[in-house]
Amino acid sequence: MSTTLAGPLAGAARVRPDGWLATPLTTDPPQAEAQARSLIQRHHPTASGPVRCLTARYRTATFTLGAPPRQVLKRHGDEAAYLGEVLGYQLLDGERVLPELHSASDTSRTLVVDFLDEMADIDRKGGFEELIAAVAAIHTAPARWPQHITETMSPWRLATTADTPASAWVRDPAAWREMLRLVTAAHGADHVPLGHLDLKADHCRRRPDGRLALIDAESLRPDLTGLPDLITLAYLGQVEGRALRPRWVRQAYRRHTNDLGAQWSDAGLVRALTTFATATGLTSLHGVDQ
Repeated sequence: MSTTLAGPLAGAARVRPDGWLATPLTTDPPQAEAQARSLIQRHHPTASGPVRCLTARYRTATFTLGAPPRQVLKRHGDEAAYLGEVLGYQLLDGERVLPELHSASDTSRTLVVDFLDEMADIDRKGGFEELIAAVAAIHTAPARWPQHITETMSPWRLATTADTPASAWVRDPAAWREMLRLVTAAHGADHVPLGHLDLKADHCRRRPDGRLALIDAESLRPDLTGLPDLITLAYLGQVEGRALRPRWVRQAYRRHTNDLGAQWSDAGLVRALTTFATATGLTSLHGVDQ
C-alpha cells in the first residue's frame, strides 16, 4: 500500500527492501541537471528556460524550468509511480486540485507541470477545511468524469471489484469486503474508489486561480478508497501545533463529500473507517472514529 514505515497510516504500510528499484536515478544534482536538459530537449521541446535541480533522489528528481521558475519537470525512476502520477492528472482534469499538466513522456517517465510557489496556509482561518474540500473533490471526481474516462476506468468500478479476492497485503479480507460494501452504499456501485494521496502541509499550494492544489499525485490509486486520506487528515489536524478535533474533521469531510453527491451517514463512515483499520492492520485511527 505504501513505502512509509511510520506516520498517519502506520501498520497499514509495507516497507520495500533496499535495492528494490532496478534502475535508480542519480542522486548527484549536477549530473541530474545535465540529464534533465537532455530529456527536455528530446521529450518536452516546448519547455524552455534555465534548469535547476530541486531534489535528486534515487526514485524521483524534480527541477524548476525558467528564471523565475514557471514550470516543474518531474522525473520518475519507478514506472508504476510515473504511471500513477499521470493517471492522477488524467482522472482529475477539470477539478482544479492539481497544478496544470503541460506534457508527459512515457519513454523518459517525465512530466512538466506548472510551478506553484505560493503555499496554501492550511492553518489560517478556513484553511484546513479548504484542504478537506479539495480532498472531497478528488474522492468524488468519478461522479463527474466524462464518458470516455468512465468507460476507460470501468474495470475499477466497485460493481466489478467489490466481490473479487482482496489483495495479498490485506490482512482481513472479510473486513475489507465489508468496508467496500459501505463505500458502495455511500458512492454507488459505479464509483471508482480513488484515494491514497500524499497529504502534507507543504504539498498544499495556490494555483494561479487562487484555488488550493496538491503538488504530488504519484501515490493516488483507483482501488484504495478515500478512507486513508480521511485518516491522514485527522492526523494532520493534530500535529505541527494544530489542535483540530478529529470528529470535526470527519464531519467536515462528510459534509463536503455529500455536497458533491456522496451519501455518507456518520455511522456508516465510522464503520467504514474501523473496518478499514481491521482489514489493513492500521495501528491508529487518530480519533477520527470517535
